[in-house]
Amino acid sequence: MAACIMAEHPDYWPETVRALMVHSARWTPHMLGEFNGSASKSDRKNLARKYGYGVPDLKRALASASNDLALVAQRYIQPFRIEDGSVRFSDSHVYRLPWPRDVLEGLGDQSVRLKVTLSYFIEPNPSFASAIDPARYQSFGLRFDLKRARETDGNFLRRVNKDDRDEDDPRPVNEDNDGWFFGPKSISAGSIHSDTWEGSAVELVERDLIYVYPIAGWWRERRALGRVANKTRYSLVVGIETPELDIDLFTPVSIQAAALVTAGTSIEV
Repeated sequence: MAACIMAEHPDYWPETVRALMVHSARWTPHMLGEFNGSASKSDRKNLARKYGYGVPDLKRALASASNDLALVAQRYIQPFRIEDGSVRFSDSHVYRLPWPRDVLEGLGDQSVRLKVTLSYFIEPNPSFASAIDPARYQSFGLRFDLKRARETDGNFLRRVNKDDRDEDDPRPVNEDNDGWFFGPKSISAGSIHSDTWEGSAVELVERDLIYVYPIAGWWRERRALGRVANKTRYSLVVGIETPELDIDLFTPVSIQAAALVTAGTSIEV
């Protein structure tokens, strides 16, 4: 499957191929029945250890349909930097998602699904002591956060970017973030993170910013090894589905995505 994706898209990185395979996966009815019968997100996390993200679908990974599309971003990032003699977090990336506002508002309270998959490769530290501590095992980590439905752009950026807040900035408000299948606490391990949000189409209209940011790793903690200023790369895949609805999402999203790419944002349909 990976070879087929690479043949179709030779410009895609291995991080992207891996992300598309996971992003295309769906659980079988039997698997889904167990997930839907679970009582909590922690139970779902345990089931994910059993079933993973489901069965990958090559057709879905290769192409976007009119009512089931994916946006792909490939970016370099520098997780850490040295400033005034101290090691600090460095880069973070913000994406404006090109949602077709008119189409989604027209769907009103109809249910839609948003799937986010973030893929990258770490430099592992195989020492014995690192086995139980992710910050010692992974060279760095990445996470994503999505703007809340009732959150302003300014509040979102203040909330996720703590290092750049001024003392006089208003305190950010933590809006409700329900609707995720796993939730942020359940997708915190490893170097590929995938979760699905489900809610109304009109709510998705306002959830149009996604933030990718670094977390700690041994590149930061073991400064003497000289990896602090290393750059690395990641792939982000964002998909939107309108189940059982014959709605053309591809055309309006592709037009807006093309404008974003022209403006310098590495996101494509």
